[in-house]
Amino acid sequence: MELPYASCYCEENIYKACKALHSDLKTASPDYLLFVVFISSPTRAVPLFCQRSSRRQDGLVIWDYHVVLVKVFNDKTHVLDFDTTIHADNVQLNVHDGLRRVDFIQFDEYAELTFRHSWSLPESFRRRFRVISAQDYLSSFASDRSHMLVLDESGQNVYVKAPPPWPPICGPIACTAGVLMNIDSFIGMVDDDGNKLNDQHGLEAYGMRFGEVLTEEQFSSPGDMHNIGYHE
Repeated sequence: MELPYASCYCEENIYKACKALHSDLKTASPDYLLFVVFISSPTRAVPLFCQRSSRRQDGLVIWDYHVVLVKVFNDKTHVLDFDTTIHADNVQLNVHDGLRRVDFIQFDEYAELTFRHSWSLPESFRRRFRVISAQDYLSSFASDRSHMLVLDESGQNVYVKAPPPWPPICGPIACTAGVLMNIDSFIGMVDDDGNKLNDQHGLEAYGMRFGEVLTEEQFSSPGDMHNIGYHE
């Protein structure tokens, strides 16, 4: 399938994928569950393998955060990652007209090749997973893309990467609350004491939802996702 894509804007790519797939999947079967997953670490340095932008043979990239889509249907779980090289021979990695051809990958295969659980990681690099129902993400996410701005030599704000061709995203609940930027509420996983963060900026009082934070062990057992609050 072909979906909207912009390099280095994974949170927006997944938002667009959610919007395109959510209603179709629920129409196909009400038993489908669709989750958005933010992957990060306490220091916002998260190692992922089999990543398209890597120059290494193993595809290792240290992201500050990454976002994927997880589809659950009965006992079958699949992952959609715009930036993976898994099954690259079956996926056109080129982008044309702002679209990328992607497909879902079986969860166990994706997790084994992307996370390499056998690696022993220091605490600062240990991955955390914020899991949000697709509908909550569509309603609550907002980004004015200011996190992609840096100052150039003349002191002007410039984008690290060119922004997507579509307008900045603001979910209906976020817009009603006047919130134009809340990506940190999705990326943040733990506080300074290592405790899981859920509503770190008090935005749930406005009706926004940010899912739940899982450890890698919890996330690697897809059955645990059935216990995540799911809102239509």
